Amino acid sequence: MMVRCDTRLDPLRGGTELHFAFYRDGRTVRGYNVSDTYRVRSSQLEDSGNYTCEVRTASETVRKMSDGLYIQIYELFSPPEIKVTPSRVIEGDEMTVRCDTRLDPLRGGTELHFAFYRDRRTVRGYNVSDTYRVRSSQLEDSGNYTCDVRTASDTVRKMSDEIYIQITQIHSKLEDSNKPLIFT
Repeated sequence: MMVRCDTRLDPLRGGTELHFAFYRDGRTVRGYNVSDTYRVRSSQLEDSGNYTCEVRTASETVRKMSDGLYIQIYELFSPPEIKVTPSRVIEGDEMTVRCDTRLDPLRGGTELHFAFYRDRRTVRGYNVSDTYRVRSSQLEDSGNYTCDVRTASDTVRKMSDEIYIQITQIHSKLEDSNKPLIFT
């Protein structure tokens, strides 16, 4: 995002050096500088606000403040949410973990990449699929799962909340004991 402070000098004062400062909601976001442009490399929601600029001569004898301009930054995609199917996973079942997010309809051409983690360790690195599959889930697949979504350019990145996925044992193991098994 770029905000430019547009001002015109009297032709007779063409050599006067000007300095520019920028404010959002009354707070300084960039102090005085010779550049008439304020740049934000990767704008975030919190960059929304009422922007003004102030221009002054280098000697500080003349100062002018602009009118405000409200700039609204929109979310590129919603915070991701982990969804698992089936809702109860039994040992041996195929388990599908999906990283659910909604892309702003006006930015439909933006490519998103998804990664999945169990207990903070990568189980699937970044790719374009929002789904992680375990063909035959095992007890050790239980854990705290999160997913991370980022743009292909890695300028916007969001992590889901953790969700605990429990893989249920298909049957209880027989306890080793000295007692014989009796079938009736």
